[in-house]
Amino acid sequence: MTYDPLPARSQPSQLDVLAYEPGLRRYFRRRAPAGQVDDLVQEVFTRLLSLRDPAAVQDLERYIFVVAASVLSRQHRRRPPWRAMDDIEDFGPPDELTPERSLIGKQGVEAMLAVLDDLPARTRHVFLLHRFEEMTYQRIARELGISVSAVEKHMMAALKALFLREGRTR
Repeated sequence: MTYDPLPARSQPSQLDVLAYEPGLRRYFRRRAPAGQVDDLVQEVFTRLLSLRDPAAVQDLERYIFVVAASVLSRQHRRRPPWRAMDDIEDFGPPDELTPERSLIGKQGVEAMLAVLDDLPARTRHVFLLHRFEEMTYQRIARELGISVSAVEKHMMAALKALFLREGRTR
């Protein structure tokens, strides 16, 4: 019989730890690329099984997700600050500019202008000042001699009209 100089480690019960696997997978799916989820879950389990005194963990669920956050943070720190050349396409326009897309955009602008023409003059003016002149609500209120609350109401009316128009076209 050989003597093992390292004391035997008591490990968390497999059943206890494995019960958290679906939750860990959901946690990582929301925060990491799909291809890395298995590795991240495995890393969490590896860390849990390497605990010297698992009995010292009072709230296992909380501890597991703290470890998961640490694993995720470590994985992000190891990632290079640049992106792979394959991912560069994600930054560009989704498709090339086609006559069809150009026509759709033009029709959208025409529909928006038609909605704006139907608005009361003051509401249209407030909307244009805010969206196209990039004026703050406070400045618009000063310029037009109305309250900030009135500016907010005009903006809400304009946005509601545009939103309702968008709902009709889909």
